[in-house]
Amino acid sequence: MTRIIDRETAGGLCGCLECIDMMREVHRLVSDGQCAMLDRGLIPFANGNSLAVMPAGMESLGITGAKLAIFAGPETKKNGTQQGIISLFSTVDGSLAAIVEAEMITVLRTAAVSAMATDCLAAKDAGTLCVIGAGRLAYMHILFISKIRAITKVYLHARGTERAMALAERVKEELGIEAVVCREAAEAVGSADIVCTVTNAKEPVLQGAWLRPGSHVNAVGACKHTAREIDAAALTRSRVYVDSRSAALTDAGDLLIPLDNKELDETVIAGEIGEVLSGRVPGRQSDDEITLFESVGLPVQDLMMAYRIYRKACESGSGLEVQL
Repeated sequence: MTRIIDRETAGGLCGCLECIDMMREVHRLVSDGQCAMLDRGLIPFANGNSLAVMPAGMESLGITGAKLAIFAGPETKKNGTQQGIISLFSTVDGSLAAIVEAEMITVLRTAAVSAMATDCLAAKDAGTLCVIGAGRLAYMHILFISKIRAITKVYLHARGTERAMALAERVKEELGIEAVVCREAAEAVGSADIVCTVTNAKEPVLQGAWLRPGSHVNAVGACKHTAREIDAAALTRSRVYVDSRSAALTDAGDLLIPLDNKELDETVIAGEIGEVLSGRVPGRQSDDEITLFESVGLPVQDLMMAYRIYRKACESGSGLEVQL
């Protein structure tokens, strides 16, 4: 039997702290070489849509599978019709255990990874947060990071002021955290201990010159080699960590564009976040150091989330069982 798990069910089965702990576990395994992954494959179409294929396997858990999702072009974004699934197979008997809706998992694991990296790298007393962007990921980053740091104030900047204002109201009402909308990104960035970029920008929305000493950055939105959210100065001023060196040097435009322009070289990468977790690479070295986590997104993150959600769905009887 195959269990089908929809978006609402998937979103209700794992809490924030559990998701963060899952991503700690995943990244230790990644950096210990205990996960199998292929680089993300894309099939582009003339209307701007692309089919993304992200396969992974974890033999220790007896699972393998892939995320299949549409990376949306302009019309698809406007219509809100992009969709995705994660298939979950048993490596033991080859059975298809589950098909899980992918968008909710993508949002949860992305925010959880940023929170995990923040917990590893940001100052322990960091209390102010800047978020550039005002979409769903922006709110989820505030929610998740507020679980691992005592956030007292959030500074928001987005291309659409109305969306930023709506996000500020939601943060105040649902999380009880003061939220301020800044017209200028420099003001928001310069006011914060922790900075997250969660945009669809193709050109930098964050300049390294704006970062204050001791801050931490999660660069999240630019996961294509042609797009970037941060300038080269943000990298050269920071101690830089990645989710996967291989993935970052394939898909992270934040790194690849300045590398191609000879503005920096690969030695700017201090290590993988999993290497920090395992103690093989040091994290923050001083109170004044700026740290930066470049998040591309890994297939194994999706696989682990889908597996845990599947297990919880089996325990609670959630989802729909079908014979394919």
